[in-house]
Amino acid sequence: MIGTVYDYLMATVIVGVIFVAAVVVVPNASQMNLLYVDQQQLRNTALEALKAMLLDTGYPLNWGSQNPFDQNSVQRFGLAYSGTSSFYVLDPEKVQRLAIDSPAGNVDYEVIREKLRLQGYGFRIRVMPLFNVTVDDVSQGDDLLFDISVRLDDGRPIPNAMVTATLLYVETIGNKEKFSFSTLLGKRTDELGKCTIGHHLPDLTGYILVLKVTVADMATITVPYLEGFAQNVAEASIIGDTVTLNIPEGTHPSERTILNMTCVSEDEVWNYPGVGGRNPEDKMNSGEGYQYWIQHLPGLSHDSPLFLIFNIHTQEEDVGKKHMVLFAASPLINIQSGLLQLGSLSGQSSGGAVKLTRSVDIWGMTYIFELLLWKEL
Repeated sequence: MIGTVYDYLMATVIVGVIFVAAVVVVPNASQMNLLYVDQQQLRNTALEALKAMLLDTGYPLNWGSQNPFDQNSVQRFGLAYSGTSSFYVLDPEKVQRLAIDSPAGNVDYEVIREKLRLQGYGFRIRVMPLFNVTVDDVSQGDDLLFDISVRLDDGRPIPNAMVTATLLYVETIGNKEKFSFSTLLGKRTDELGKCTIGHHLPDLTGYILVLKVTVADMATITVPYLEGFAQNVAEASIIGDTVTLNIPEGTHPSERTILNMTCVSEDEVWNYPGVGGRNPEDKMNSGEGYQYWIQHLPGLSHDSPLFLIFNIHTQEEDVGKKHMVLFAASPLINIQSGLLQLGSLSGQSSGGAVKLTRSVDIWGMTYIFELLLWKEL
């Protein structure tokens, strides 16, 4: 009798377990499998999109070099440099077309999505420096001192990194302002990823600090610190041998005069001859047709400048005093200033997203290219 009751209870328990499994476990497992399939499909789509962006030159081959630029002429989207057979080498002129504020023209988010056949998907592209370089100004009087920290994106310090600095500055001598530059001795970071670079300079109006950081033969150059200069004095783009400056919208409508231009390459700094002066063609103002300064400089692209530093004579908005300012322009200025980004996270679904990153070469410097892709709601 007891055995019969025991068998009955065991059968009831087994039936209950099977029922729970059928009602709860199996549907959950099926849902998990579906989520896994969806996530794998999303990842495959992201991989194909990343491959098209980084390995394909697009068509026309040099679509980023077109001047004037018409995004409708881009028949196939790709950022690879057509002048090399190496993988993951990007064309800086194509990369610059991702910047929405480029005065020379850009390619829109929707155009890229159409060319890559990503309808129904949202995405964000980011191009970032390889190293996270931060600068603290600890200057004392006429002694410029900068505490520099070099870290990976995850915050880990990078010891033994070589940091070389170039200081471009305007100094006041008597009643006159003078533009100069000086390359400072390089320092290596300590075990905490830090070093201090200093220079003695009296009577400074303002300066720009350009840093080159090299780690294990991988180099990146950045402009992490500016003092005394309003950077809304101009917007710039460099496409091939053509340099374009314009007056940003909503800024003070004073006249700007381009006095000279300095080139910063990976290895040297030099004043570019024959650019600027006090001639009418070297002036910009807010009048219609006069807010642009466009110069074609044969051979500029061959010199591969990473930065162009413009010495501009302008007028302060509040007191009407004219003075020199320095303006940093680069084909990679949005990257160097911290981030080049196209797209936003608006419309991202709750189903998650796939993030892919790849180190790329842009004009001999190493950067991180990131693609975030998600299925839209």
